[in-house]
Amino acid sequence: MNVIINGQSYLLRDSKSILDVAKDIKVDVPSLCSISKHAEKQSCDMCVVEVVGQGVVKACETQVQDGMTIVTESTQLNTLRRQALNKIFADHNADCEAPCKVACPANVDIQTYLYHIAEADHHQAVKVIKDTLPMPISIGRVCPAFCEHECRRSLVDEPLAIRQLKRHAADIDLSLAEQFEPPKLPYNGHRVAIVGAGPGGLACGYYLSYQGFAVDVFESMPQAGGWLRYGIPEYRLPKDILDKEIELMCRGGMQIRTNTVLGKDITLDDLTANYEAVCLAVGATKAVNMPYPGSDLEGCILGVDYLKDHMTDKRFTMGRKVAVIGGGNTAIDCARTAIREGLIRQLSIVVLATKCLLSCMKLKRLNLKA
Repeated sequence: MNVIINGQSYLLRDSKSILDVAKDIKVDVPSLCSISKHAEKQSCDMCVVEVVGQGVVKACETQVQDGMTIVTESTQLNTLRRQALNKIFADHNADCEAPCKVACPANVDIQTYLYHIAEADHHQAVKVIKDTLPMPISIGRVCPAFCEHECRRSLVDEPLAIRQLKRHAADIDLSLAEQFEPPKLPYNGHRVAIVGAGPGGLACGYYLSYQGFAVDVFESMPQAGGWLRYGIPEYRLPKDILDKEIELMCRGGMQIRTNTVLGKDITLDDLTANYEAVCLAVGATKAVNMPYPGSDLEGCILGVDYLKDHMTDKRFTMGRKVAVIGGGNTAIDCARTAIREGLIRQLSIVVLATKCLLSCMKLKRLNLKA
């Protein structure tokens, strides 16, 4: 077929819509037709073009024909497209996604689960949360709550307590006789190995097990949980709560093998030979050194190492006077953990000025000075 588009002749072999042909030859025709949510409601009416002898047509609905002459740009077409766009905007009450959802690393549908909580339907709220975040009981206690920084309610007074509401719904679900479980598909005959039973590995195993895969998780530590267990203090995340959540996640059939070290007890060759897929979720628990004069002296401990030691061997001992350098979550966790050991007479936090406000607010509750 020979067609003319914007004065240029083209030889086409296949019969396609004008919109598809325009895409193939890199001619821009504005269109929202590919957005399924919009297409289910109505045509966008933006992909209009002019066919000589036929007038204005929709490019997505009109097939090219031999000898057709098409114009994709004109004053009339621009006016029609502008009218169509204004019509779409008139029925568009908010952003395509809420800013709180955009800020959430797990992309949780926050608006929807808050609605269900307001309706006292906590079961449905947990269902929405677990579509993308399988550990709301734990994460609802310790996540950084990026969502709350973007909450539009702050334009009126203050952000909603989104993290606490997530925890609230998950705790209620946990207290019920039957907790929420997604539908489980039958075994599909495929096996997957996951290295690491931290949040990433557990989440991977949770979703795969309910999709019908046989999942084995290999963890080097004595218990599952990763940094949720070994890096976050007990007072922030009680480990009995974490254990209950991991047990819930394993109901889909996920098996966890602890005290199994990659490279020692198992090898990557073993896993690839016995499983059809391997997911490496080994975590990032190695402390990042901050070199400064004296940091290599005896008694200087990296914060991450101290928190992990406190939850495991407790080899590190504290003196009567302790200094914590830094003002972030790890530093405050170290300070509060050290205070709870009960042997410290004086604890000082050395913190950058830009972080002093956050740190001092936390320290005020502990009667400490920065």
